[in-house]
Amino acid sequence: MRLGSLFFATSLALAIALVVPAPGEGGGDAIAGKKKSKSKKGKKKDRYFSGHGVDREELRTEAVSKPSGDVWLYSANFREEVKVNIYDSSGGFDDEALAQLDHIFRCKRTGEQRAVDPRLYETVSVIQDHFGKRIELVSGFRFQENETSRHFHASAADMRIEGVSIRELYDYAETLDTGGMGIGIYPRSGFVHVDWRAPGEPSYRWTDRSPPERDSGGKRPSHRWRGKKPTS
Repeated sequence: MRLGSLFFATSLALAIALVVPAPGEGGGDAIAGKKKSKSKKGKKKDRYFSGHGVDREELRTEAVSKPSGDVWLYSANFREEVKVNIYDSSGGFDDEALAQLDHIFRCKRTGEQRAVDPRLYETVSVIQDHFGKRIELVSGFRFQENETSRHFHASAADMRIEGVSIRELYDYAETLDTGGMGIGIYPRSGFVHVDWRAPGEPSYRWTDRSPPERDSGGKRPSHRWRGKKPTS
């Protein structure tokens, strides 16, 4: 091969090496004349919300004593009150009492009703025994778009108690967690959220400073709900 041809071939190979990326570097679109796609931005951080998991060492170690079973609730959404005992004479759950509570826990937006996790009612009864006052239910079951919410799974309650600060209520609720509970405080909306997590899911704590009127959209009725259309 002549010296000039060899120099030309070497130069051409070097130029190609500079343009063509190495395997796995993702420059194929540039060779085809296409612009590289921009990487998707991560989710915008919620400036109102902050939360964290709970170490096992921070949880209650002894079992929570069985409550009296008394539950006295007032629904802020429906302006209804119920006062029952969740246990029957044998110490098991009283189905009629649970049905009354399920009704007051029904979804505000759709009117749908679900069987609420009885463990939540027992937790509410423990809180009732401790403070000895009527509990105001801000939100119970919600048939909502955000199906990851424990409200959707009928295992969550937003509550407050007249004459008791939400910090005091929050702090007491924390002492009841032997594992698997979610507890959140809402300073601007003025309530405490208490739930039972999905099986195997660890305990969680959070603070949500959202204004009372804020609605992320996830609380709107689930697409699976088929409400009756108005006739006029």
